[in-house]
Amino acid sequence: MGRIWGGILVIAGIGLWYYGGTSGVPYLVNLGIGTVILGLVVAALPMGGQVEKESLVLSCDPFCRFVGNLVEDLELKGNPVVIPPYENLPSGGVFIPRSKDFRVPLGKLDGNTVFLAGTEDESGVLIGPPPGRGIIDYTLENVGELSGTGIGYAASAVSSVLSALGLGSAEVFEKEDGEIEVFAKPLCGGPAYADPAVSAVLLGIAMGSGELLEVESVENAGEHVKVTLRRLGGVERWL
Repeated sequence: MGRIWGGILVIAGIGLWYYGGTSGVPYLVNLGIGTVILGLVVAALPMGGQVEKESLVLSCDPFCRFVGNLVEDLELKGNPVVIPPYENLPSGGVFIPRSKDFRVPLGKLDGNTVFLAGTEDESGVLIGPPPGRGIIDYTLENVGELSGTGIGYAASAVSSVLSALGLGSAEVFEKEDGEIEVFAKPLCGGPAYADPAVSAVLLGIAMGSGELLEVESVENAGEHVKVTLRRLGGVERWL
């Protein structure tokens, strides 16, 4: 039953998101995103609380493809930025800038923002909450707080939850030059930051470090992806 209702919610959410975007109605876009996320949770956590990996993969794949098409159609050229939770975005988010030379306008973002139109360096699309927020919430409930705990602890906590849920695991390495390398197994095709498992790891790291993280590159590494992140400083720097 969870799989059926989850699939229905995901399909309905994608329809609302698309219609709202083409019609210029931000409320419908946000409602669509929320419905998709709810559908993923319902499909992945059916009766009894046991996660069905196959249903999660089937449910999230259309979402991943939709995000990829959205970025291509809107010609968003900047690297995605993972935003930890702060006052305006209590669940965090992923901001995809329009330009390669960008500034993340945290003061202008909120729960009602999807398309941010302004100067060239501040325009872009916000995905909030991130696709992996449901996994982060599960981590907070069962492991504890992640904010300010450090990259290593936060990554280990989220990886442990992914493993316990049968959704894979992740490894994170901090390099001497400040870059962060993440190895995680995605659940579906499309952009890594739109994948629930990978997105959960990225958001967890952002929460642990308390910093915005730029996705510099994504490479295939067998069944995993290698995501290279660059620290952009804390929330206060961008307000």
